[in-house]
Amino acid sequence: MLSMVFRGDDLPAEQRFDAWRELSGRAVLRTLMDSDRAADFRATLRAGGLGPVQVSAMTYQSLRSRRTPALIRAADPELYQLALVRGGRQCITWRDRELALGHGELLFYDSSHPFTAQIRTGEVAASSVVVQAPRELLPMDRDRADGLLGTRVPPDDPVGVLLRQFIDAVARPAGAGVTPYTATDAGRLGLVLTDLLTALLSRQYERRPGAAVAASGRETRLLCVQAFIERHLGDADLSPAAVAAAHHVSLRSPHRLFEPVGLGVAGWIRARRLDRCRRDLANPALSRRTVRAIGATWGFPRPADFNRAFRAAYGLSPGE
Repeated sequence: MLSMVFRGDDLPAEQRFDAWRELSGRAVLRTLMDSDRAADFRATLRAGGLGPVQVSAMTYQSLRSRRTPALIRAADPELYQLALVRGGRQCITWRDRELALGHGELLFYDSSHPFTAQIRTGEVAASSVVVQAPRELLPMDRDRADGLLGTRVPPDDPVGVLLRQFIDAVARPAGAGVTPYTATDAGRLGLVLTDLLTALLSRQYERRPGAAVAASGRETRLLCVQAFIERHLGDADLSPAAVAAAHHVSLRSPHRLFEPVGLGVAGWIRARRLDRCRRDLANPALSRRTVRAIGATWGFPRPADFNRAFRAAYGLSPGE
């Protein structure tokens, strides 16, 4: 469940906008912000983590928020972001395109490119929910995902409807007497949210002009190699050399196949192993299995190697 991070009514009117700008920058994403309602700004922010995925629900009055190249150079968390508009009309300038978003629409973007969000409100505040996930968390070809940045999803998209309902349920304030999510619940819900986002993006990719054409020979070979890796993740000897040998090709051939993915063969193997470990660690049905056993199951026979790789990928140890 989301926790209250900011409630403007708790502060004197003259302090609200500066406090909002500072806290929202720390809790969500650093931007340059101004407002013609700064003298009596009203806003709320609730945020919470679902494993490595963060969900932030916000209400706010008229403002302009700019993610600039200078801010990106200074600090970029490298996050994919999905915005759900829940109230008001909002305009985002992304790569020289102006996107007007209304109630129920979704926008896929990231922290690594400049954008400007412009919100105009009357007496009723605008509201939105922002989902943020580390780039490496999305089990999708990096080039395909990056090619979909700036995609607006209409309210009637069937997969978008499922994702929006899930986000709404997670972001809804808890009623009296409702038991909060446990850490295990949150981790599992984060996996569900990531899978729904991946399903939405895959659908958007497949609907692009020309995307229905049969996959090229290169893409087919890549899928075959990825399927082989998936079947052998538990083999501690799985390596780029083993992949090449199994497919009777030179060591350079798989590396060339994986260039568009943004990860080398070894990086892909490690990422898929870590994702399997993360899912098992979040599964209550496997709570009696030790961290060491889960790591060994997915190709990490040495606990020190597993701990180091897991912390590098997710920012915490597998036992946390």
